[in-house]
Amino acid sequence: MNDWPFHKLGRNPQRPLAAAVAIVLAATLENAASAATANSDADLEDELKFLAAERQTVVTASKLQERVEKTVATTAVITQDDIRHIGARNLLDILRVVPGLGITQSMLGVREIEVRGVKTLFSEKVLIMLNGHPLDHNLQNAGSTWVYDDLPVDTIKRVEVVRGPGSALYGANAFLAVINIITQTAKDLNGVQASTGWGSFGAQQYRASWGKQYDNTAEAALHFNYTSTAGIGTPVPQDILSQQGQNSLAPGNSQLHEGRYDLEWHTGYQGFKLDGRYISKRTGAFVGAAFALSDQTVQNYDNYFLQLSRTWQIAERFSIDTRVFHDSFNFDNLLQLKPDFFEHVALDNQRNGGEVQGNYRLSDAQTLIAGFSYAEDAQSGIVDEAGNTAGQLQAIPPFGKSRNRDRWGLYAQDVWDIVPNLRVTLGARYDEYNDFGGTFNPRLGFNWEFIKDYSLKFSYGTAYRAPAFGELDLINNPLLSGNPNLRPEQAETFETGVVARPLAGLTTQAIYYHTDISDIIGPVPGQNALLQYTNSGSMLSEGVELESRYEFDGSFQGSYVAANVVYQHTLQNSSQVPDVPQARANLLLNWAFDSHWSAFGHVLIKDSTHRGMGDSRAAVPGYALVDMSLLGQHFFSKRVDISFTIYNLFDKTYFDPAPASIPGDYQQAGRAYFGHINVRY
Repeated sequence: MNDWPFHKLGRNPQRPLAAAVAIVLAATLENAASAATANSDADLEDELKFLAAERQTVVTASKLQERVEKTVATTAVITQDDIRHIGARNLLDILRVVPGLGITQSMLGVREIEVRGVKTLFSEKVLIMLNGHPLDHNLQNAGSTWVYDDLPVDTIKRVEVVRGPGSALYGANAFLAVINIITQTAKDLNGVQASTGWGSFGAQQYRASWGKQYDNTAEAALHFNYTSTAGIGTPVPQDILSQQGQNSLAPGNSQLHEGRYDLEWHTGYQGFKLDGRYISKRTGAFVGAAFALSDQTVQNYDNYFLQLSRTWQIAERFSIDTRVFHDSFNFDNLLQLKPDFFEHVALDNQRNGGEVQGNYRLSDAQTLIAGFSYAEDAQSGIVDEAGNTAGQLQAIPPFGKSRNRDRWGLYAQDVWDIVPNLRVTLGARYDEYNDFGGTFNPRLGFNWEFIKDYSLKFSYGTAYRAPAFGELDLINNPLLSGNPNLRPEQAETFETGVVARPLAGLTTQAIYYHTDISDIIGPVPGQNALLQYTNSGSMLSEGVELESRYEFDGSFQGSYVAANVVYQHTLQNSSQVPDVPQARANLLLNWAFDSHWSAFGHVLIKDSTHRGMGDSRAAVPGYALVDMSLLGQHFFSKRVDISFTIYNLFDKTYFDPAPASIPGDYQQAGRAYFGHINVRY
């Protein structure tokens, strides 16, 4: 774990090979496993203790390692073992099982992360981090899902999701949730690992990792991932084809082909660490902006960051974390907006900055942290061209402009166990931007075990979402223009709930949340000729999140059953928010047959979603999806793991909602298969 600051798939039957390989390997490995049964029970018990410890700690909630049962924040931890059982292919497969989170498809192929009934196209109200480093590098539109929605999971050690405001610690975009992806280090790898997977819709995944420590003075780890898919292969609604006169564009399916490769590295020498990740992503589109099939759309994204960090141990109780970083994000996209109209857009975003954080442990029961951060953002290389063919494009008024932003932040937090069964957390942060001014965001909460194994939690906090460059830029474009006088969006949230452990192995939790969002950035009401932004409107998001998990003991160790149910009510300007459900549930069962084999089942139930004002179409129907996975672990001296997963087992036809301007909705993938093999050397 880093010292800083934390102590598609389509209906393609041409891939039966993965299923055949998994079945044959399963039969072979089962025989091989029987020879090692004598020590398997002890090994399983040791591993389960380790996995339980992994699930019971969190670092993202307070920038300090603490037990989940003690934190004041509403937190979910998904471990590497959980990810393997789920049969997750990418980050979004992991997030689907988290209470309060939902995943939907947009027309250009970018996925949307809904949190507590709030969903936007760019998911800019969710802060995604990699090993504590923020990934909101798209300065034009904020948000991280353009690049990280399909992040491969083989190198992920754990994912921590903190629901609720996080700006008191992390600043901008930690508005509704913080998602921290923690990847494997040299210590976790201790050698070479390789994995491969194949599945429906032409899906392929390849991964190679290497890591080594050298006498506690140096370390190095390297991860390489490659993934590709031919798209989910679902049909575009016939009325879209008819409207655009595209019946000749057989087969009439979405063109959401995707391919990506990335390289991640961790190096360290005498306390200094140099970390980073480079990602290159190429994708098509689900449905074009003007409802075309977009069979010639090609979106190109390149993203990387470098970070140099060190923890300085000044005294036994006092340490200082330092880091400097450079982030880069750019895209170069050709968009087929209509059969005979194309647009070429490109830009380059750069960020440079640093952060210093002091950590002082007053006693075993109280820790103070305080920090200062500074960053410079720069946007350049704006290209905007259009024409009737992809090869004949001319410059048009641009969608944005070159600009710079300077910002700094100052924060502090006190985590104090006043008595052994009462933890209190107090904190605040002030951020100053040169283009819109300052914002102050406090945080406070407590976690009180009022009866043994029964805890009452309460937290209050505010958060902000900074205006993106695309919203601030006042430009000479006939279709859109920004507003340099925008203020940041604001959220004020309080949560309260009870966590109970009434039986050995059983944990239940009930959380009520209430969030008031103000100064929402959106188009000027009633202005149709020009899209210009303003701070208008408000939103109320409230709901109840119920969670329960039971871990079996004795001969059933490693098995568990879990469920979470969310009831959410979201109003904007006193009207119910469209395209989000009022209820969602996840049912999960993992059954360990022995120390090697386990089966996993997941049922996702989503309520229907109603339409927005002025949209006379019927509500989008709700649905229930069933996924099943078989996992075999620790074969051949614990070196080989295999899995085989079936998604949408009953081939359910279901849709994600499309806006009123688009006839029909976005049909999602039918039944799909994925086989996976992981080898450790």
